[in-house]
Amino acid sequence: MYVGITGYMGSGKGELAKILMKRGFKYISLSDIVREEASKRKKPHSRENLQNIGNNLREKYGSGILGKRIREKIEKSAGGKNNWVIDGIRNPAEVEELSRLQDFHLIGIFASKETMLKRLLFRGRSTEKKSSKKEIERALNREFGEGEPASGQQISACIDTADFVIRNEGALLELKQKLNHFFGLLNGTDRPTFDEVFMELAYVWSKRSTCLRRHVGAVVAKDKQQLTAGYNGAPKGIPHCAELGGCLREKLHVPSGTRHELCRGTHAEQNAITQAAKFGISIEGATMYCNASPCVICTKMIINAGIKKLVFDSEYNDPLAKEILGQQAVVELIRYEGRRFHKKHGFTPAANSCKEPCCSRG
Repeated sequence: MYVGITGYMGSGKGELAKILMKRGFKYISLSDIVREEASKRKKPHSRENLQNIGNNLREKYGSGILGKRIREKIEKSAGGKNNWVIDGIRNPAEVEELSRLQDFHLIGIFASKETMLKRLLFRGRSTEKKSSKKEIERALNREFGEGEPASGQQISACIDTADFVIRNEGALLELKQKLNHFFGLLNGTDRPTFDEVFMELAYVWSKRSTCLRRHVGAVVAKDKQQLTAGYNGAPKGIPHCAELGGCLREKLHVPSGTRHELCRGTHAEQNAITQAAKFGISIEGATMYCNASPCVICTKMIINAGIKKLVFDSEYNDPLAKEILGQQAVVELIRYEGRRFHKKHGFTPAANSCKEPCCSRG
């Protein structure tokens, strides 16, 4: 078995790798390739130097080069027959290369930015001992993709392709329990959590979407029961965009996350809420599960509908929605963790093409 780890610095990748090593996994990291290159170039192994050299290698040899070289190393090592934990995955093309290994599983690990920054300031790793808070924040922002090319640090996109995601805000014991659940699901000894069940249902509902850009599904649940569901597409009885010659937003070159009124479709969250109104179902105090975070219009509807918790899988870049969600205290916003279902149902979350359904909206 091959377990890949992707996540931001300070998210707990190292601790996760140590737990796997105690379970008998051999350790290897894509960063090893970068450090070897840094030594060849006689460059200090600082965080910034390593990030720059990694980007340079991807730009020169292709975005998946680090994953390719690590895969080849593993395959040459005793035929790759051992269990391996592969750390330092930072670009979706690296995931694609490593996915060629039979029985490869990718775990994405994340924490709040505040938690990660606190860990980085106190852990005292050699690459960070002399770094100021601003320097660490700048390095962390690069890992979030700020100012990075497509061939650079794209960890958020890697997490969106993960088979299993872990929210690491607690103690080491909690992290071990979450990893045990991952293995329990693989070997059939664990049942999925209710969060996993309802998020899978959201993905299933999204397969009904008629949107040409993004397929999104939403489920509203309460007391461990599904109440309503929705998916994005044209209103009932209205021609779908495909029947009218294409996507209006594409034709008008509307950037993602803006001008939501310029769309023939109704979002999944809106449909789930209006279905409740249509059938007289109370959703006050319920939880909404969606495979993407909401736009600003959906955000306002979710708050006013009395929904108390929103569990979302992938980030949707709508600045005003994020601002409003940050200002309110009505809805608890939770990034989903657990087994991912996009691969099971044929989703490609990192893709921007409308040829295949994916996990984010346009």
